[in-house]
Amino acid sequence: MIDGIDHKIMQALTRDGRTPYTVLAREVGVSEATVRQRVARLQESGVLRIVALCDPLTLGHQSVRLMIRVRDLTPKAVAKTLSGMPMINHVALVAGSQDIFLEGTCRDQAQLVQLLDDIRMLPGVSRVQVLLLLELFKDYSWSGLASAVGQRVTQENPPV
Repeated sequence: MIDGIDHKIMQALTRDGRTPYTVLAREVGVSEATVRQRVARLQESGVLRIVALCDPLTLGHQSVRLMIRVRDLTPKAVAKTLSGMPMINHVALVAGSQDIFLEGTCRDQAQLVQLLDDIRMLPGVSRVQVLLLLELFKDYSWSGLASAVGQRVTQENPPV
């Protein structure tokens, strides 16, 4: 379970994932050892992952979003295969007219063409819709989790 201390630690790391444990401990009001143990637990459980994000377009890369329709295999099976591709950095099962949503980054157009060819040849892939990013205005932010939208994941809201 995630408690108030965990939320405070995650909130601070959302602002800056490089914040030293000593600073987190002082901010949250617990010992450095407590922060270290809680961050490790949150990471091991898959609740927390600390990453660096950059805008691939500013580096001259091709950034692409793909919507994939699956046939003859389960979307989950195809998604697992896609997850192993190095240029793919986000794979999600979706509901609606498509089955899988992908985000990928390629160093150039030639690598993008190769990625699309590789995906189209995968068993189970029946249709690929390509969305090529031209300009990025906002990148990922999990700050919405702290707002009134959704529900908190705490003991206060046990599963029904």
